[in-house]
Amino acid sequence: MKKIIACLVLFFTLSFNFFAQENLTIDMGDDIYAVLEIAEERGLCTHLPGIRPLSLRRIRLALDQILENSESLKPEEVKIIENFLDLHALPEKNHFGLDKINWANKQDIWRCSFNYTFGLEASGSGGLYTNSDFNMAGFDIIPFWDFFGDASKFVSYRLHAFFDISSMELYQPEGSDYFIGYSWYDTGVEEYCGGYTDVEPRRRTVKKFLNTSYLPFAYNKQWDGQFYYFSDLSANGTDSWATEPGISGGIKGEIRTSLFDGRFTVGAARMSREWAAMDDGSSLVLNAKARPFFSVDTSVELFSFLKYSSLTGILEYPNQDYINSNSYAELKAGVDDSYFFQNAFSLNMLELDFKYFHFDFGSSSVWPKRFEIGYMFPLFLLVEYQNHIGDCDNLAVFADFKFRKPGLGAIWASIYLDEINGFNNNPLTSSRAMFAGQLGTKFVIPWLNYSMLSFRYTKVEPYCYTHHSINYAPSFSHYISESYTNNGECLGYYLPPNSDEFLLHFETMPKAGVNADIQYQFIRHGADYGSQQVPGSSLYSEMNVYNRDDLKKYFLHDGAYNWMHILSAGASVESRKTKIPFKVTGNAGFVFSYYTVIDSDVYNDKDANGVSAADENTPFHFVDNAEYPVMCGVVLSLGVSFFGF
Repeated sequence: MKKIIACLVLFFTLSFNFFAQENLTIDMGDDIYAVLEIAEERGLCTHLPGIRPLSLRRIRLALDQILENSESLKPEEVKIIENFLDLHALPEKNHFGLDKINWANKQDIWRCSFNYTFGLEASGSGGLYTNSDFNMAGFDIIPFWDFFGDASKFVSYRLHAFFDISSMELYQPEGSDYFIGYSWYDTGVEEYCGGYTDVEPRRRTVKKFLNTSYLPFAYNKQWDGQFYYFSDLSANGTDSWATEPGISGGIKGEIRTSLFDGRFTVGAARMSREWAAMDDGSSLVLNAKARPFFSVDTSVELFSFLKYSSLTGILEYPNQDYINSNSYAELKAGVDDSYFFQNAFSLNMLELDFKYFHFDFGSSSVWPKRFEIGYMFPLFLLVEYQNHIGDCDNLAVFADFKFRKPGLGAIWASIYLDEINGFNNNPLTSSRAMFAGQLGTKFVIPWLNYSMLSFRYTKVEPYCYTHHSINYAPSFSHYISESYTNNGECLGYYLPPNSDEFLLHFETMPKAGVNADIQYQFIRHGADYGSQQVPGSSLYSEMNVYNRDDLKKYFLHDGAYNWMHILSAGASVESRKTKIPFKVTGNAGFVFSYYTVIDSDVYNDKDANGVSAADENTPFHFVDNAEYPVMCGVVLSLGVSFFGF
């Protein structure tokens, strides 16, 4: 028995490096991920797992491999790698200060440490438009505190707490109500859906708001939960958006362990993630712009070519009463979003990586909270498992294919299948074909330090990332929303349903601590408000048995569509070795947005099931009116961070 215990101690001692803090992940906002992505395409390191964030231990392993190929690096590129390693090296001696504390004991296996850093971030953005109604500005001032260290040689922890002093105005378009579906919980609705009555179920609507202080789809809300206005710092002064100055905050954290140089990790964390992304920010299944949520996750690299990852967590309610305050009032007076958004989330993914080829495949499930251990088991295909427990959850499958030429670049294709109702439906015209797809390519620019040019086209079909409304979920006696969302934001791609995007992006890192990028986006999106709103164009949209089998989709030809041209350029400069470490970021952008509509007589010509007479041949034309106006302007965003950024 003593020999067995001794062998186990030796096994764990050899499996873990001396510094367990390397188990902790590096935030996805760190510049090192752009470096690693480019290094992978240049063949300078083995292919990393398709999950973000990665542990410091796993990142160090990749950086060591890059330095082993230093003959393929420019002198400044070597300095960039060495600079990152220096910044994340653990302190050699204890230190106590107001902005930083580092303490560790001298033991090996039972190592304990405590670290603390303070930081301050401030950012602001404003838009100036030809139509002054869109002129708005917003800001965030965020003091934060990081507590992290080792609970032993094997387990590491981190707690990130912050306040957010913010104000972010919103613009509400004229006629902003948007029809999202019918109530299932009215008396007689079940009979109606079964075809026993001619009374139309009650219609539900949400409101439309625009954040014109930032470029479209660029702003990421930082604070969580309720927002407290300075005008009334009490429970009565809380709201769900910072439409006037106030304060809120949030907490993130993780407990994590790993073995075999980070090739096997297990952790519990509330943080942002990105899985199955073929380019930074491109994931269709769990995107970097999704809001953080708590989950337990596991990742294992069985071989250099075979990786497997899984997670199960609890999703957070959207807290968007200003959008949907009237949508659920008929069910129970005074209830808020939390009554209807009570979901868990599971995701698993298998990856195959070879020199010239990458393939990954996985499944996901949004399921109302209950003790459903099958979704928590990491080896099941979640879509297949639902067949054993009943059709009551939001299931999806996804896959990515990538062909790469080391030193040149890569091309890829991604698919996310939310629902396709059999093979007898035309996926191009049937609204029940709910999916997203992406094609992309990227090229390494060898004569510039860590530089890449990428292009991708993404199409998100109507109703994708939404779900049909249900009121029969196990353990729940009332209606539950099962949309593919967390805290009001999509878990998948950042575009709303019924959209497409052409994106061209150039990024470069000329030296350590300096980054620059230029980006062009051409986005088209079905109107989610107004007199020619297009069904299935909002994350709040829900398909109903009332007419879901009859609904058709004709992109650009079935109502109003917003066309957006967005050009932006940004840069950041940081210095972490000065007396007061700082980072400055800036971005300047131009946006030109307009709408097209179809003939109103065609749009309003609907049959008994609410299906429009429009089809793929219906012509559309440019419009500029109070309801669907042209928006042309420039947006300037600035940010500065001090100390522990």
